Amino acid sequence: MAEHGVAPVPENYALWYRYASGQTPDLNQALDERVSDGLPIDPAAVDELRERYLNDAKLTAVTLDTGEKLNSELNQIIEIIESSSGNSTAFGHSVREASAGLSAKSTPTDVRNAVKSILEASRDMEARSQELEERLKATSSEVTELQQTLEAARSEARTDALTGVANRKAFDETLSREISQARESGQPLCLLIGDIDHFKKFNDTFGHRTGDQVLRLVASCLNNGTRQSDMVARYGGEEFGVVLPSTTTEEAEQIANKIREAVQSRELVKRSTGESLGRVTMSLGVGSFRPSDESASLIERADACLYEAKRNGRNQVRSELSAPAGAPASTPARAPASARAMAG
Repeated sequence: MAEHGVAPVPENYALWYRYASGQTPDLNQALDERVSDGLPIDPAAVDELRERYLNDAKLTAVTLDTGEKLNSELNQIIEIIESSSGNSTAFGHSVREASAGLSAKSTPTDVRNAVKSILEASRDMEARSQELEERLKATSSEVTELQQTLEAARSEARTDALTGVANRKAFDETLSREISQARESGQPLCLLIGDIDHFKKFNDTFGHRTGDQVLRLVASCLNNGTRQSDMVARYGGEEFGVVLPSTTTEEAEQIANKIREAVQSRELVKRSTGESLGRVTMSLGVGSFRPSDESASLIERADACLYEAKRNGRNQVRSELSAPAGAPASTPARAPASARAMAG
């Protein structure tokens, strides 16, 4: 930050912390490209990057704005209720006043006047009730719209902007929740960690835009190859994670192979020229839930199986059933950067 003259304020620290953590690959790519192209990282650029890539910041802003508007709408509802209560009281008073003058000695004229007063009060009450009903409908519509805005912002904050699948934050939340449910219910749970083979080489050869196209293609295959109950996420860079509730290891292997075959079958074409760029392949590891698992341990075993698939030739699926004995336990969940680059 000091090197590029970025002000040391909390919102800027948030951006650079996200960059250092690697949680948002698109942010890292955008920043790296600005540096390599010699473009300034001035306050305007920082603001643009924060707006584009820190979805949680946008969610916070939308939440605060929605909260203020919702508070205003609730105040209007309270006013409507109070007004309605006042109208009812006034109507009751009018009826009591009109009937108070009636007795056994009242003349037909007295009765007509009393009925006339009650009818006038009823019409007035009806008109006010209709007005209040219209105001209440309008307010209710506003509240519904605010709820939809908030839900849309929440969904955006949990979505990877490039691929349209869930992001790492949503993945972590879902995996933790599914582990708790599997522990309570005794149902099986599996986790897929998939990695695009030789992605760095492909990216360097054809450029980042084509690399982005590959990521979107793989995300599409993952979505098409999973069920509605499953959760697909961009885990980081060219890695994807799939949470598979109520799924045995054998079933997870079948799903993973279906995805792998779908990726392999898709030919990549350069949109601008129609030139064929060949095909990409994907390796996947399957981790199976154990009662003692937390997220980290399940991810570790799935990642170890992925590494085993890479080490044994790529474009394949390895699970704790199919990997060589002891491999998942002895292979580190996150191999050194040089080893992972070589395996990619």
